[in-house]
Amino acid sequence: MPISRFVPISLFVQAASVGMVFALLHEVQDENNLSTASIGLISSAGLLAAVFGQVGLAPLADRGKGRELMVGAMVVGSLGAVGFALGDDVWQLVAARAISGAALGAFDPAAQALVTTRDPDRAGELLGKLIGVRTAGFLIGPGLGAVVAEFGNNDTPFFVTGVLLLALAPGLARIAPTAAMPVPPSGPTSRTTMFRRRPTLAAIILTAALVMPVGLYDAIWAILMDDRGASTLFTGLTLSLYGVPFILLAPFGGKLADRHGPLRTLPLAILGVIGVTVLYGALETPGVLMSFAMVEATFNAVALPATQAAMARATEEHERALGFGVAAAAGQVSAGIAALVAAPVYAAQGQFFVFALLAAAVAVVAAGGYVLLRSASTTTPHQS
Repeated sequence: MPISRFVPISLFVQAASVGMVFALLHEVQDENNLSTASIGLISSAGLLAAVFGQVGLAPLADRGKGRELMVGAMVVGSLGAVGFALGDDVWQLVAARAISGAALGAFDPAAQALVTTRDPDRAGELLGKLIGVRTAGFLIGPGLGAVVAEFGNNDTPFFVTGVLLLALAPGLARIAPTAAMPVPPSGPTSRTTMFRRRPTLAAIILTAALVMPVGLYDAIWAILMDDRGASTLFTGLTLSLYGVPFILLAPFGGKLADRHGPLRTLPLAILGVIGVTVLYGALETPGVLMSFAMVEATFNAVALPATQAAMARATEEHERALGFGVAAAAGQVSAGIAALVAAPVYAAQGQFFVFALLAAAVAVVAAGGYVLLRSASTTTPHQS
């Protein structure tokens, strides 16, 4: 299988193995008699553990270790999926979720470094495709998990993805070495200096703002839909449909950012995300919630590739995987905090308050990142 197909397929399965828990959270909660706060802890564990993979391991992809990262992530991700199926205690579920999150966190920067090194002239478009594939897996996974659970039980989807991850690992090990990874130049590392550059910081902050809502969806979307009378299958389908705009539009969003620059692409997209997030608080019908989720996904399918384009412009080739990893880690941290806060806030204050709080947080963080990016554009030639 050509690497141009194999890497996205592997990334899709990795992301789906993490995302499929979305639609099954309330079933897990009922089966194991877990509190709403425990669900928030389980949700945030994977998001926060991904930081280790993104920050601790991403530099290896800049030093020719992309194959080891991706293959190891597939094996470890398989263990996390099976562990979640076997777990029945809150700490077992937290540990399994953390293992899966760390595996995906390690895989993603390595995949980004691999595809952009093979075809640097199409870097923006390829990054957009990876965003689409990753997000699609993350969000189509719940629908697939709900369907598979109908033919077995709530553990079956995790056993299936565990097997798939192991099955993909040997093939990935064979083809990954065909692409040369960038090697950092001799001399002092740029790890510290790159984070002093305003364009790099701006891309990190913008990523944190745009990924923040994922933590809330992870923690309470299934519970919210259940409270509104939706079935488990319908809940999974709503999350799957959310991924459709990413599949169709993320590559286009990357091209748009390449053509017009992140500064021109981001404002409308960010405002759209914030506006729809506010509206979520007033919507009660599951079908209407699903429809507006697809609108929000359309805006995010433009905004997220633009933030990665900003990072690509802000970093040199030998530090790019680290830049992507740290930006993704910032997003995971913000999403993890959102997941940790969202579940108890939703239980105590309800739907309107939790979404209003999220929208305000996204607005403040995104505004700070955009102002920093705009100020940097006047002194950094490749930012526009």
